[in-house]
Amino acid sequence: MENESWLSLQHVSITYDQSDAPVVSTITFAMNDGESVLFLGPSGCGKSTVAMLCAGIIPQAVEAKVEGIVTRHSSLTEPGGIGYVFQDAEAQFCMLKVGDEIAFGLENMQVAVHNMTARIADGLQKASLDVSFAETHTTFSGGMKQKLAIASALAMDAKLLIFDEPTANLDPTSSRIVFEQIGVLHQQGKSMIVIEHKFDILLQYMDRVVLFDEHGQIHRVGETRQVIADEWEWLVQVGVVSAWKERPQFLMAHDAFYPHLVQESDHQIMPDATCPPVISIRDGSVCYGEQTIWSHLSLSIEKGSFTVIVGPNGAGKSTLLQVMRGLTKLTSGRVEVLMQEVRKWNKKQLAKAVSYCFQNPEYQFIYERVCDELSDRIVGEDVPEDILLLLDQFGLADHAQHSPFALSQGQKRRLSVAAMVKTEHEIYLLDEPTFGQDAKTQQAIMDRLLHLHKEGRTIVITTHDMDLVRRFATHVIVVAQGGLLFDGSPNELFANRECMREAHLLDDLDMDREKITTRQHVVMNHDPLHLERRNVRAWQKRTIGMTLNPAWLLLSTLCVTVVAIFAHTVEQGVALLALTIVLMMVIANLNPIQIAKRMSPFIGFYLLYVWSLTAFAAVGPHTPTFHFLFYRLSWTGFYEGVVLALRMLSAVGFGVLFLSAVDITDVIVALSKNFFVQPKFAYGILSGIRVVPLFQSEWTKLKQARQLRGKEARLSFMNPVTYALPLLSQAIRMSERVAIAMEARGFIGDVATNPHVRTYYRDLRVRYRDYAYFITLIGITIILLVIV
Repeated sequence: MENESWLSLQHVSITYDQSDAPVVSTITFAMNDGESVLFLGPSGCGKSTVAMLCAGIIPQAVEAKVEGIVTRHSSLTEPGGIGYVFQDAEAQFCMLKVGDEIAFGLENMQVAVHNMTARIADGLQKASLDVSFAETHTTFSGGMKQKLAIASALAMDAKLLIFDEPTANLDPTSSRIVFEQIGVLHQQGKSMIVIEHKFDILLQYMDRVVLFDEHGQIHRVGETRQVIADEWEWLVQVGVVSAWKERPQFLMAHDAFYPHLVQESDHQIMPDATCPPVISIRDGSVCYGEQTIWSHLSLSIEKGSFTVIVGPNGAGKSTLLQVMRGLTKLTSGRVEVLMQEVRKWNKKQLAKAVSYCFQNPEYQFIYERVCDELSDRIVGEDVPEDILLLLDQFGLADHAQHSPFALSQGQKRRLSVAAMVKTEHEIYLLDEPTFGQDAKTQQAIMDRLLHLHKEGRTIVITTHDMDLVRRFATHVIVVAQGGLLFDGSPNELFANRECMREAHLLDDLDMDREKITTRQHVVMNHDPLHLERRNVRAWQKRTIGMTLNPAWLLLSTLCVTVVAIFAHTVEQGVALLALTIVLMMVIANLNPIQIAKRMSPFIGFYLLYVWSLTAFAAVGPHTPTFHFLFYRLSWTGFYEGVVLALRMLSAVGFGVLFLSAVDITDVIVALSKNFFVQPKFAYGILSGIRVVPLFQSEWTKLKQARQLRGKEARLSFMNPVTYALPLLSQAIRMSERVAIAMEARGFIGDVATNPHVRTYYRDLRVRYRDYAYFITLIGITIILLVIV
């Protein structure tokens, strides 16, 4: 296919269903196999929309009207032909664990099972993600999730790779690793489309560049270095690059790209050190279960400071910011805001004093229109002048009537920041306010923060942008290695190269590579047997039940439950209940206390059964009864109630046994592999299960967002009513995104409908012991009913 134009767009325009005007119009573009193409343009110009069209996501998964001619080579339309890394990493996960997540695309491509482990490990290594195959990614930081998304795409080894802002949430070292990996892929002749605001280093790897203007049209296409050199002033004019930024020196050493890492801070406005700190943490620790985020951390934020929190992905920067606002509680230690312990603040008073902006902008949206979101109330058609001015300042003037959730990722970020800085507060806490923004909108955000800072407000932000630290910070906090690594001025930090290296704040990979590679023990050993053994060891503690096929275990549970329904004496009920308890101890490895905890809700419920039949059962005229208060009690009713309770408890016990003995992913995959359930149905259930735990988080974030805006329900019992519609809307959005991501990874056509046209990463064969367990369990149950 050398030099064959196997992807082309001719006079293409794209209009989303909820929009009257096209997002992009009259696009003509073609690329050849083996080309690397960089998409550049201001935020919201349609770069991601064009990328999704190239990938076939539009209009197949995302509804939009496409005009013009789109041509793709047949190799790109096959499952796994295109690998896509979305801006929002969270939205593209459909499995529960790291290994399964990466393997999902490989399964759709029908990769042989014995090759999957090495390819999963290779993807993790290339993305520089040091985690176990069996780790649950819901606890990952935003940057770690982005690395997992990149690993998933790289493992597929697709014909065309599309990276949509792949380093938006990554620290400088991780960003450089991703860029170098893109360079390796370029040298290997891999076809790529890359959308990236931090594009300097990428220029040497990109064959061509496509420049988009703010109207969604192509400004110019051509050879990368020539176009960038010719159009530099235009890039500055439309806000893709900052006016102060120098032209890239393509042939100079690495330090020429990042001179700011060795320069001193520009900031001249210093805080008033004579005032007491506005925020202080003393000996603070935060743990999630057995995982310690950071511990014994002590720091103070001075009044009027512009403090920037930096550190590697997953170090706990966002957690620290949430602790400062009281959104996350310390496991131990003390935090004070404006000289008062944070837990003693009145919620509305704290909301007036401290503004907070989430890293994920969707967490704080509580209205259905952009203008309402900025106004913090429903304004109807008469949008106030100050809101119109703010919309224009943040580049959202054309989206006033749109839903916040329909905006691009960059536009959502701008809206969330604008909403939280438009009113006056003493302290502003912002979690990565500029990520994914072009130079123009980044400058608009920072100008607003700088204006507040000059008025004497205290600003605290997290970021991975070290140039932002140099230009604006008066104070820097480095969180790394489970604690506070640095607390001082920007100049002191930039002079401490060892500290910056340890905290991944340098993108110079010529530094001690041993410190990077030694952390990659998870993925550096490519011996398949070693990886397979490690994978098994890392999995959760295995029980006897986990050695059985989960689909057959489910069938056994259903059948034995049906048989148990025929128990009609107390002795039979006791025998069956004893059987379930023994099986829970042997098959599921539960101890008596664990069994009691899992059965206790049902025990209380079935005691009501016993009482109901004792007090209200219909009995004959000659049946002995006795009166208690207003009830006529009978021994016959009591006996029937006990039998019913024991029978139902036995049935519930078999269900508890099944749920305690299996891994839910095993069950869903086995239903598809062994019982031939359509993959789209089975994996759809699994995706839904993955989303369910997120609802607790969504509920918490919705509640926090309303607290931050002073909109929390006055009566706590009204919370379910208040949050029901937003949660439902978010559920629909999350489901749509997951479906889009699954299709983008090849889950289409026969792969999604025919269980035989895919491979399975998990070894879930049906063995003789599964038949033996089924027959033995049913046999023992029948024997108990006969002889007891």
